[in-house]
Amino acid sequence: QLATCFNYKIDQTNMSRLFILLLLSLSSHLAWSKWNATGTVRNLWATPVMEYSGLFSDEQLQAFADDVKSSWAAFLKERSDPRTRRVAKPQAFGTSTPGDKDRINEEFFNYQGRNPINQNTLEVVWQAFCFAVDKFLEETGIPPIDYQRESLTEPGTLEWTKDKGPRRGRQYCWSSLQFGGTHHDLHTHPGSSLAGTLYLEVPSDGGALSLSDPRGPLPPFGYAYRVQPEAGKFVIFPATLPHAVHSTPGEEPRISISCNFPGDWMKFTTSKVVYGESKWDHPMMSREEAMEEEKKKKKEL
Repeated sequence: QLATCFNYKIDQTNMSRLFILLLLSLSSHLAWSKWNATGTVRNLWATPVMEYSGLFSDEQLQAFADDVKSSWAAFLKERSDPRTRRVAKPQAFGTSTPGDKDRINEEFFNYQGRNPINQNTLEVVWQAFCFAVDKFLEETGIPPIDYQRESLTEPGTLEWTKDKGPRRGRQYCWSSLQFGGTHHDLHTHPGSSLAGTLYLEVPSDGGALSLSDPRGPLPPFGYAYRVQPEAGKFVIFPATLPHAVHSTPGEEPRISISCNFPGDWMKFTTSKVVYGESKWDHPMMSREEAMEEEKKKKKEL
């Protein structure tokens, strides 16, 4: 009887029926009543990354880039004067040359903590980032993110909320201008849930964003995924994901603005929180129904 079943074309439905018939042939103790099969799929340790382009016009991107260049010029002026230059705490131990571009990149980041770029630019980019985060959550199935803010009912205290559009906090957004071999070593963004970068101006040799496999270095993992920067592209990813920026060797600057979305980053680091889960069930045929189905197939043949 089973041999006969293999003589007709088997699609997914027929394969399911054949499986049931096989079970019936192997056991005489199956129930005669219907029952349901159930299952669950969980996305454990998944790392969604979103690329989102077209949120700004070329004119807007150029205006944003000009603001960054203006801030960069003011930073270099401060840095060139020993009376005003501030030494940034190094992110690595050991010696470095005075013209180390990575040290300058760190100093520019710290400079923006005291002298942010145009506030209007930062606010517009922040609002676009929050909009992109909502799209990221929608497309990935991640529930709204818990984050802390000052209580709306008890000023001076903090509260957890999932409200959309958190206010831009201090250093939630910052700019970067890289050229002449500048790169950024592997790092994460502690204390944030999601990170994002908007590229404003990108030369042909602009350094790629390198995302490391969070599952560790052992085979078959350990490979990096590189995102080529393009003007107008927003890249959104979990702040826990180790990432680096490859060097931009030429003299044309690679200009970007990056943002951190507040939240409990522990919710993205372990399998304790499963953000993607689907469950299903479907009826299975009783023995009587399976035998009737087999009769129908014999007639069709």
